[in-house]
Amino acid sequence: MDALWDIGGAAVCALPAALRIAWDLRWHLAVQHHLSFSSPLLSKQETQPPAIEGGTEIGDASSDPLGVTLILCSHNDLAALQSIWSDWRGQQFPEHWPVEWLVVDDGSQDGTAEWLAALQSNDADLTVVHHPKSKPGKKGALAAGIRAAQHGHLVMTDADCRPQPHWARTMIESLTAPSHAPHLPEAGGACDIAIGVCLPDGGPSLLSFDALRVAFQYAGEAASGRPYMAVGRSIAYRKTAWQQVGGFQGHADLASGDDDLFVQDAVQSGLHIRLVHTSDASTAIHALPAHDWKDGWHRKRRHLSTSGRYSRRARLQLGLDALLDPLIIVAALTAPLGLLHKCIWIPTAAMVLAAAVRAITLSMFSQVWGKDAFPWWQCILWGPIRWVLLAIATARNAFTSSPTWTQRAPTSRS
Repeated sequence: MDALWDIGGAAVCALPAALRIAWDLRWHLAVQHHLSFSSPLLSKQETQPPAIEGGTEIGDASSDPLGVTLILCSHNDLAALQSIWSDWRGQQFPEHWPVEWLVVDDGSQDGTAEWLAALQSNDADLTVVHHPKSKPGKKGALAAGIRAAQHGHLVMTDADCRPQPHWARTMIESLTAPSHAPHLPEAGGACDIAIGVCLPDGGPSLLSFDALRVAFQYAGEAASGRPYMAVGRSIAYRKTAWQQVGGFQGHADLASGDDDLFVQDAVQSGLHIRLVHTSDASTAIHALPAHDWKDGWHRKRRHLSTSGRYSRRARLQLGLDALLDPLIIVAALTAPLGLLHKCIWIPTAAMVLAAAVRAITLSMFSQVWGKDAFPWWQCILWGPIRWVLLAIATARNAFTSSPTWTQRAPTSRS
C-alpha cells in the first residue's frame, strides 16, 4: 500500500510538468500546422495582387479606392527613425498598387518635425501628421494616423523596427488572401486583422528570451484559432475593422493596449484574425535592441498593466501558464523534503523533460521567426529568472496606486 501511495503521489507531483509539456507541444504543433498551410503568396503573385471582397483588387485604383497605408508613429525618436527609414520607406509593392507612407510626429521635440518636412517636400507618397502629445503611449497618435490614412488596408510598425523589403506586402497579402487552413474560423475567406511576429535583433539576452517566450505563446494561440494579443511592431488590419471595434476607446485610459487590447476587442466583435508567417528573409521584420535593461524593464511593466483588461478566458489561461513553472519545481522538491512520496526520480525526470521540451520548442520557433536561433541552453537558464522578475513586476503593478508609466512616458518610444 505504501508503494502504491508513493507512486500515486509521485504521479500527482509530475502532473504540472506533464501539463507544461502538453501545452508547449500544442503551441509548437499548431504553429507547424499553420506553416504547412501558409502559401508562399509573394512568389505566386509577383505580378497579380490578391483579391478582396467584391472581386476587386488592391492594385486597381479605379475599382478599389482602399489601397495600402503604412503607418509609423514617432515620439522623440529621430535617431531610430533615421536608422530604419530606408528599410521602412523602401518597402516594395507592385507598381499598380496605390500605397501611402504615413508618419505621425507624436509631439516630438528633437527635430523630427523639421527632418520629416524636408523629406515630405520631395516625396509625393509621404504623408506627415503632427499630433500634439498629451498622454503617454501612442494610441492618440496612432488613431490620428488611422483617421488621416488615405487607404483602407493599414500596416503598422514602430520606429525601433527594421522591416525587410517585402514585409509590408506579405502582411497585406495575408490580410486579403483566402485562408487554406480548415481549422481556422476564417478558412476559405479573407481576414480582418493580420498579426506578425517581431523578435529583437540582439540586445540583452533576458529581454530577447522574454520576447521569444511571449511570441511563442501568442503565435501558438493564434495558429490554433484562439488569438488573444498582437504586437504593434507587426500588425495589419482593415480601417473598417478598427472602426467597428470603436478604435481604442475601450482602453483609452491605459498607455498600452493599441495592439493586445485591440485584438481582444476584435475577438469579442467576432472579427477574423490570422497569424502571418514571414516565409523568408525578405519578408521578415526585427526590432532594434532595447537601449538597456532599465528601458526593457519599464516597458515590460507598462505592458503588464493591460493584462487586467483581458478576457476572463485569456486571464485564466495566462495565469495557469505562469503558475505551472513554479509548481513543477515545488513538485520536484516534495521527495527530498519527505512530502507525499519517496519516488524522487518521477517528478525530477518530469521537470527535466519539461525543461528540455520548452528549450527545444522555443529554439525551433526562433529559427523560423527570428533572425538567429536562440540557444536552447539559454532558454533553460533564463526561464526561472524571467518568472521571478515577472512575479515582481506583477506584484509592483498590483500594489502601486499611481503607477508612473500611466502618468508619463518612461521611454522615447512610448
